[in-house]
Amino acid sequence: MIRLYLVRHAADEDLDGARRLKRRSKRRFRRIARAFKSLEEPVQIICTGRKRHVKETADLLARTLRGEVVELKELSSRKGPDVLLRALAVRCQGLDGIVLVSHRRQLRRLLATFGIRKGELRLPKGSIVRIDVDSLSRPRTCVPRFRVKPSPGELEDAFLGVRKAS
Repeated sequence: MIRLYLVRHAADEDLDGARRLKRRSKRRFRRIARAFKSLEEPVQIICTGRKRHVKETADLLARTLRGEVVELKELSSRKGPDVLLRALAVRCQGLDGIVLVSHRRQLRRLLATFGIRKGELRLPKGSIVRIDVDSLSRPRTCVPRFRVKPSPGELEDAFLGVRKAS
């Protein structure tokens, strides 16, 4: 099984035409990142999209985990989950701990691909969800495991049962 950690970027604001993380949300996300680090999950790569606030979120997580950040053009809200999964299968071959930092729209579409319906698994800004999948290129099953909640950085069980991917 491959462990995918889906991270929705932290809260942001528009400053002079550019999206940036709020100071308060940076503090909150650092707390979430420390809570995630304490779980000692095996993370080998942190993948991020191109937008500044998404990169900032990935960098905060990488500093805490001392991990490598890789920018993927497929981590864009305009790209479909099938394109992203194919790119991950090539880029992350042999890895079993992959973090994806992105936007709600893309993460929801990815969850739908894994058979998780809208509303079943909340993804507020700054949250981290672990999803176990059998394969990246053509996932057949997925198992949601846990969610690190954004406000207190607490762990929450997210087990919804084994799902068939579409």
